[in-house]
Amino acid sequence: MFLVFSVCVLYALYGILIFIEDRIPVSHRNIIYWTTCALLVIMAATREVGIDPDSEEYEVLFFNQYSDSVQESIEFTYLFLAQLFNKFTDDVHSIFLVYALLGVILKFVAFRRYSESWLLMVFVYISFYYELHETCQIRAGVLSGCMLLAIPFIAESKRWIALLILILGTCFHLSGLMLLPLLFFGNKPLGTVWKTVLALSIPLSYVCAGLNLGLEFASEIPYIGNKIAIYHEIEEKGKIVVSSLNLFGPMHILVVLIFYYLLYYADVLTEKSRYFPLMLKILATALVSYAVFSFIPAMGERMGSMYRTIIVVLLPTIIYTIQPKWCGIILLILVTFILINFSLRDMYGLDFILPAVK
Repeated sequence: MFLVFSVCVLYALYGILIFIEDRIPVSHRNIIYWTTCALLVIMAATREVGIDPDSEEYEVLFFNQYSDSVQESIEFTYLFLAQLFNKFTDDVHSIFLVYALLGVILKFVAFRRYSESWLLMVFVYISFYYELHETCQIRAGVLSGCMLLAIPFIAESKRWIALLILILGTCFHLSGLMLLPLLFFGNKPLGTVWKTVLALSIPLSYVCAGLNLGLEFASEIPYIGNKIAIYHEIEEKGKIVVSSLNLFGPMHILVVLIFYYLLYYADVLTEKSRYFPLMLKILATALVSYAVFSFIPAMGERMGSMYRTIIVVLLPTIIYTIQPKWCGIILLILVTFILINFSLRDMYGLDFILPAVK
């Protein structure tokens, strides 16, 4: 449980540091920042196999990279690395190290492009997405790093650079194709029309989910429609149960509340955060896609989770909604305290302080 202990210690330390970040000299902040980056890489790379839901599966893939089923189910980048490292070692931690280096460093490089409050973003990152992406869904971890790196280029209308970064991320996880619509998003301040559209998008997505409109639309798409038909045929035979996502689950509702809170303060936050309009649109897309595609749990969860990564750099803006600033920081700590409980329970089967909520 060294990993869990380390995460909790770092979370507690950063919970103190964020109160004094503005008073820490930049040179000292750099040392803290990059030292934390190195620690997070080491923690993810050396974690015990089996402590998270996915590491045992990655170990199986590592030892069976030449089997037909593995060749068809995972990206060429993982296969290449597995075949390369298998020549020198039989330890899957060699793969963990590469993905930890890419996932963590990409995010730490990206954080510095969003604002000067680097430690705030690291604090939010440690509370949830570090556990999810760097110690569990490691391929998605690299993709999410590429996504966060690409967003500033999209906001600055440098879309070809953003496209290349997203293509690179797709080489590590094919769900990167779902991120390509980001290239059409803009970063202009939100006017009345946009605020209205964003405000209505969430309840309308619930309506679509309730009426199965997403299912009807997807059924008309050749490849996806065939897949859905196959799933329903198997379900009718009683071999599997095709369930949907819980749109009233505590995690989803928490993010919905965060979204509306940030939307309410959109004008203030647009002045404080240079990419706020774009980031809020991305969060809305996460919530809408989660609901609309809830009839295909794998798709709804994958799209919602990947787009929702924007919370790492969007949530810290919450500190500007309450004065004095330390009150905003306390609000941020309360929100991340809930998030870290979710991550410790879902990733490692532990309840930090709060009881499990089903």
